Amino acid sequence: EAREQEFSEPIMRDLENYILLQTVDALWKDHLLNMDYLKEGIGLRSYGQQDPLVAYKREGHEMFQQMIDRVKEETLQKLFHIQIQREEQLQEMRAEQEDQPMFYGSAEGPPKQQAVRKDGKVGRNDPCPCGSGKKYKKCHGK
Repeated sequence: EAREQEFSEPIMRDLENYILLQTVDALWKDHLLNMDYLKEGIGLRSYGQQDPLVAYKREGHEMFQQMIDRVKEETLQKLFHIQIQREEQLQEMRAEQEDQPMFYGSAEGPPKQQAVRKDGKVGRNDPCPCGSGKKYKKCHGK
């Protein structure tokens, strides 16, 4: 209720819907992945004298209930920890970020150049450049 007083009620409803949809989407994808893993491993239950279909239904239902509980927990957690910024605050933050210098790459200096070979690359079946007469793969290519 304090959040609703801080921000208007339509903004809070939109925020709740957005967070709930985002949470359900992520957890549903995980649930489907877990159901696929369960389906792959459920056939081994027949060796333990269990009906694989009954075990799949029971464990699938438990996983679904756990997903529903996680949706509730994560949605509430995100709602309580979220901070909404007003347009003025966003403009101030953007101005501060523009003032800060930006660096690309490492701070050690310019990137080092790689060594360039004068000769072409030696093939595996070509004679070894050391002069032994052996193939490169039998001499120095190991």
